Amino acid sequence: MIQSKRTAIGLAFALVATALTACSNANGSTVADNGTGGRGAVTIQVMTVTHQLTKDLQDIPYLTQIARDANVNVEWTQLRTGWEERKSVVLTSGDLPDAFLAGLTDQDIIANKDHFVDLSEYIDKYAPNIKKMFAERPDTKRISMFPDGKIYSLPAVRPIRPNSLNVMMINKKWLDKLGLRKPTTLEELRDVLIAFRDKDPNGNGKPDEIGLDWWAGAGGGMGSRGLFSVTSLLGAYGISDHFTEEMIGVRNGNIRFLFAGEEYKKLVEYLAGLWQEKLINPEVFTQDYTGMKAKAQQDDVATVGVTFGWSLTDRVDQWASEYEPLAPLKSSDDIKPVWPTSPDRVQLLTNLFTMTKSNAHPIETMKWINSFYSEDNSIQGYYGSMPEFIAKREDGRYEITPAPDGDQDTQQWTNALVDDGPLYASDELESKTIQPPSVIARQELDDVYRDYAPADPRDIYPIVKFSAEQIDEMSLAKRDILKLVDQKFAEWIVKSNADSQWDDYLKQLDQMGLPLLKRMYQQAYDDYYKH
Repeated sequence: MIQSKRTAIGLAFALVATALTACSNANGSTVADNGTGGRGAVTIQVMTVTHQLTKDLQDIPYLTQIARDANVNVEWTQLRTGWEERKSVVLTSGDLPDAFLAGLTDQDIIANKDHFVDLSEYIDKYAPNIKKMFAERPDTKRISMFPDGKIYSLPAVRPIRPNSLNVMMINKKWLDKLGLRKPTTLEELRDVLIAFRDKDPNGNGKPDEIGLDWWAGAGGGMGSRGLFSVTSLLGAYGISDHFTEEMIGVRNGNIRFLFAGEEYKKLVEYLAGLWQEKLINPEVFTQDYTGMKAKAQQDDVATVGVTFGWSLTDRVDQWASEYEPLAPLKSSDDIKPVWPTSPDRVQLLTNLFTMTKSNAHPIETMKWINSFYSEDNSIQGYYGSMPEFIAKREDGRYEITPAPDGDQDTQQWTNALVDDGPLYASDELESKTIQPPSVIARQELDDVYRDYAPADPRDIYPIVKFSAEQIDEMSLAKRDILKLVDQKFAEWIVKSNADSQWDDYLKQLDQMGLPLLKRMYQQAYDDYYKH
């Protein structure tokens, strides 16, 4: 599982019970001291956001060991809910922790950069693991460097190697029962969804089959611009945003915002037709992520025909054996379909650690965070502590313990920081890792989409950073534009009125500042490849 997934879904699980040494408050935070430092240990206060499943951090053995080895006591402020509100209060008040672990955006850092330490000198003197990562993966240094040339935050390189964050899946058991083949075009998909609606493929005698479902952003996230969205079907028209929040497509070095293009309008009109024929889950625009998953994972029978997710098991749980990945569809025979692909956005995470100027022990803190990037701690940071969740063999290889119920994601998120902590999964570490079956299966799903990635990586918008001045200039326009995009996407599908509103919609986008965004994002793209 990946961070954008964790951030987007906001799962409504109950909080893990806090330990006796901790005190919890109503906003879901836990303040605790791991108490592991030895004689002369320094104490640092670290504020972090974690998945709702994640244990109290002082109860996770590898984190305790890192602190002990660095002779540091870590006082954790751990939030599982209410992060945005609490973060805003802390940054505004200036009553800062010594460090943040995850949870900050480029904009948070740039808008408050007087609060943060330039880590460059400390890395050079006290962080050999981080220096090694920067040398072996120069892109990690590039995404850590801000427009003023300083390094205020540190990244992570995850031990996962699929190129796409999204899998489109179809209930193959239903297809076989009805004597149907997998669809290859949008029209064939429509015919399959009609059969799913009318012919009781789950065999329970009830009209409870949902043809098409996805998470449209209710309860948080980026609306239908999110990861596991039906907008991946833009690939049927030969274009893709490749998981950019702003839905940016690139062709021959020229960027465009896909939500203002004819292909986007065609997809919306196609989905509106499916909606009118009751082939889409009627709750798609109101259900949160937890509700969407629960509907597909109920105990009696499978109920969803076609959907999107990180993996079959993660999306449909016990019904995963009924499903198979569905290759990208095409809108017509003269179109070569594509699929959203972004190896960098899959493997790389930004802003996993920042140090504030309130920190009285910057050298000790840098040595502590450097330890997160060792091989042992990087793999524990993703899969859980040794030896319970990882066996280190005599030959130096690491064998990941499969989850007893097959739910590797839950095992990881409960017992490790995963996407909420710094780590460096190098190619060498990857070659020494024996993955559990579920991870191998996810890699195999990615093979279905490998031939549909752009031939030129420059056709994927890169990870870029903007200056404080650029962010200030763009922020209002970006906020208003994306709000309108999300609103109109849902409205047009439900009311089938995209065509009558399209010209006015384009005028609104221009009035809100789309030309400004295009100019700035184009310049950032050009600068990225120029340097």
